[in-house]
Amino acid sequence: TKSSSSKKLKKKKPFIIPINYVLFAISMLNKESDIFINQERWNLFKANEESITNLSTNLKINPILAKIILARKIGTQNEINSFINPESSLLTDYSEVTPPEELKKGVQRIHQAIKNKEKIMINGDPDADGISGTTILVAGLRHLGADIIYDFPIRSQEGHGLQIRIIDEAIEKKASLIITTDCGTKDLEAANYANEKNIDIIITDHHIIGNILPKSVAIINPQLIKHDTLFKNLSGAGVALKFIIATFEYFKIELPESLLNFLICICTLGTLSDRMSMTNKMNRLIVKQGIIHFNTTKREGLKCLKKICIDKSQKLSKARDLSRTIIPRLNAPGRIGNPDEGIPDSKIVVDLLLVGVGKKNAQKAIEIGNIFKTVLNISQQKKETMPTTINKAQQINEVNEQRKFATEKIETEIERIVTKQINIENKKIIVVRGKNWNSGIIGIVTDRLKERYLRPAIILTESDNSNYLKASVRSIPTIDMYNILDNVETLCEKEHNTKIFQNEVITTYNTKKLVNAFGGHSQACGFTIHKDNFDLFEDVLNSEMSKLNNEKFQYSYDIIDKIEFQQISPKFLDMLDEISPYGQNFDFPIFYLENCKITKGRSFGNKYQSLLKPHIRFNVLDDQVSTNEIQAVGFGLREKYQKLKSIRSKIDTFNLIFTIENNPRWRKKDNSIQSIQLNILDIRPSNKGLD
Repeated sequence: TKSSSSKKLKKKKPFIIPINYVLFAISMLNKESDIFINQERWNLFKANEESITNLSTNLKINPILAKIILARKIGTQNEINSFINPESSLLTDYSEVTPPEELKKGVQRIHQAIKNKEKIMINGDPDADGISGTTILVAGLRHLGADIIYDFPIRSQEGHGLQIRIIDEAIEKKASLIITTDCGTKDLEAANYANEKNIDIIITDHHIIGNILPKSVAIINPQLIKHDTLFKNLSGAGVALKFIIATFEYFKIELPESLLNFLICICTLGTLSDRMSMTNKMNRLIVKQGIIHFNTTKREGLKCLKKICIDKSQKLSKARDLSRTIIPRLNAPGRIGNPDEGIPDSKIVVDLLLVGVGKKNAQKAIEIGNIFKTVLNISQQKKETMPTTINKAQQINEVNEQRKFATEKIETEIERIVTKQINIENKKIIVVRGKNWNSGIIGIVTDRLKERYLRPAIILTESDNSNYLKASVRSIPTIDMYNILDNVETLCEKEHNTKIFQNEVITTYNTKKLVNAFGGHSQACGFTIHKDNFDLFEDVLNSEMSKLNNEKFQYSYDIIDKIEFQQISPKFLDMLDEISPYGQNFDFPIFYLENCKITKGRSFGNKYQSLLKPHIRFNVLDDQVSTNEIQAVGFGLREKYQKLKSIRSKIDTFNLIFTIENNPRWRKKDNSIQSIQLNILDIRPSNKGLD
């Protein structure tokens, strides 16, 4: 519905940054005071010493580990015990993955499909969680004898969710059942279309449900459970895993241990990629077991990804390693892939993950690894003429390189046209509207915008051949943007008779359909909106944001402990991993060092960041013992490092907050101090300490 009702609102132009003013901070940092605009607070956790001692004694762990657990507010002693050592039964428990009647209908329909030799289409979401969920469903159902095909939305054109195009594809390929994964809960119109075409739908999802549920055979979604439950924090892949386990039990077929281990391993990727809570003991158990199986897998698809993404000197991967190596690569094809243009999409990742064991697959993996080394530096122009015979792992990396190029191209374009300073530090939301940006990539830029200004950010992009804007939304931990946008949608419909979050699609039969185009989580979501409704949207959004008090925008680094330089060592890092996995809500601990010298700063960035290298490597020296030196990296801190070094020339020592990690650049097999590095989160002059 195009909104004429927006004219009824009294126009109060909200804070919408014109595209030529975005990211003006590149030219902002000309004054000493500007360094500390939107500065995060440094808060040191203070715990009762007796509580630390008691917990340390009871669990037989280092007091620093006890302090980490207390800081995360895990709960009572029994809850902490269960957190450290979750019950193994949680791994295969599916009791509250959805209401029992929904689960029964779902597994019965699958049983019917396999019995009648029906073809089943999997409609996955085109991100790492949806890819993981798709892999789990395909591997599990094929083992039961199902005839499976799978596809994903073309993210840059279609966004997310159950797609009309995929429904039409299912009809064309004579599939009579579609199973979604990591999507579908709010896709009312698409589900109705499937029903019109006599296609049954089973929805497996973990996203927040709406007031009206889509018409389907069954909805497998823990959000349907009315009470609080561990299952509500599962990823889309986690829901798929539980559904497969339940289906095997219904079929009275034992789930082979090797297959279960593989499914848990894949579920780990989805759980980490969607940043599901690591204080949830079910997620902790999945990830803990998944990491073990990932490190020991004999499946050639996974082994190939490990060789490609993880430094060969690193024998064992941890959860945080996967989050910054493999997972971004899994996401890359979905962000910019388009089979119609010869660019592999998310399907290529599932193809690779499903590669099993055996000599043929081993040889294929070796070939993939060797070819990949030769193509990492292929130029963008060569990519455009890349032969279609290139193999799967190589394609995934090529697409990841294209994603990097497109991302930095957008940011570089923005930075080049900065002409003046806009006063944004006191605004409650940043909204940027641009043109002809890849909608699969703007999420990355939105995330960076949010991180830079420490407030929610929305980037919308329009294209020449559409009347609709596609938007990516990112928020800070204290603000639930999904809920705010849900309220905006409700207000627009109730008070202005306008459904704003919709997209128009054309079916294979050349008919137009309006479908839901809003979904996600509290911190990351997206929507599509007609250009005529943008003014109404921005007014109602600003009205809702104005209701938030200023405390909502206060963000702090929660520091576990102040430590001494000599404490930092590989053994210290090993000790921290005794209570892994770390992740969402159970962050890897931040520490604090005082009075350090920082030297030998070297800026760096990827090969597409030609205008500005945003990151910095430098050395940290102990002010008391000058021979003590550790390598450090500061992502996004180049400007701050250089400004502090230049304008604070009279102060030659600094305070740092950081996490500790293995140094990926260290090639020797030893446990020297050089084998680790500090990941610097913030820097202050030594005369400005904790808050």
